[in-house]
Amino acid sequence: MNRLTKRFAAIILSMLPGIAGAAPKQVSVDYYGVVSKSSDLNMLKMAQDIFLSQMKTIDYIAVEDRRPSTSGASLSVPIIAGSGAKIAFYTEIEEGVSNSTKVWNCKFNAIDTELNITHTKTESFDSYYKILASARLCIESVLSDFKQQDDAEQDKIPSPPREPKIFEGNIDIESLAGTWFGEPYTDKIIVLRGGRGFIIYKNGATMNIKITAKGKGADGEQELEVVQVGKSNASFFPELPRQVALNIASSAHPIVWTFRITDGELHGTKKTLLPAKNESGASEGTTETVWKKR
Repeated sequence: MNRLTKRFAAIILSMLPGIAGAAPKQVSVDYYGVVSKSSDLNMLKMAQDIFLSQMKTIDYIAVEDRRPSTSGASLSVPIIAGSGAKIAFYTEIEEGVSNSTKVWNCKFNAIDTELNITHTKTESFDSYYKILASARLCIESVLSDFKQQDDAEQDKIPSPPREPKIFEGNIDIESLAGTWFGEPYTDKIIVLRGGRGFIIYKNGATMNIKITAKGKGADGEQELEVVQVGKSNASFFPELPRQVALNIASSAHPIVWTFRITDGELHGTKKTLLPAKNESGASEGTTETVWKKR
């Protein structure tokens, strides 16, 4: 798998803000994957897997995987009749040309199975990477109509007073959302709303991260913690010789960053595996790092 293909895996998981007051009503969705006649099978497989992952992060959605095949895209529109969910969702992707440039026409479809009404969101992208990077907004847009319908019904039910959002240490996590850079081995760092995000390495690897406010350190300064989410990958340790990273990655602890916010930048340390003169060739240590918002 080449570097560009690996980068398309950089999606990650975003969190939508919760609905204030009463717990949000879940909307059931049957996911039917991607429909396309493109010959780029690896990208189609990656796209439909990532779309499903993103839908699972939406707090008012309860999604069920109904794909005819999880190994790749379908060639024709799936048969929706008999779907047990309120919404049947699938995406159509077609190759096209615009101003002599290859484009990908992507149509997100959400079908109201009770009323037999289809809601759609259509966008054109000049690369698969941009489809994946923008999919969250498209999925949210096409599903928001159903959420608004349910919200209108819930508005009739009294809810408790809304409490202000408080972050320990007075750090507003939402304000960190955006694209960051600074570490020598990373291409970009994407921070999403809700304290989630992902890091795209220059070697093509992608790491999911979680951001939390820790409060005050020993010197009284407020701190922010960023923690790796999920299993370690040898590509997460570009500082190490490749074979050393392959040998040790499976037993590595999650990478942890501890930051202070200074003039809009994140300054701190990164706890990770570093080269060492021991039997394994690596040991856990810390290195200084800075993240700057683009």
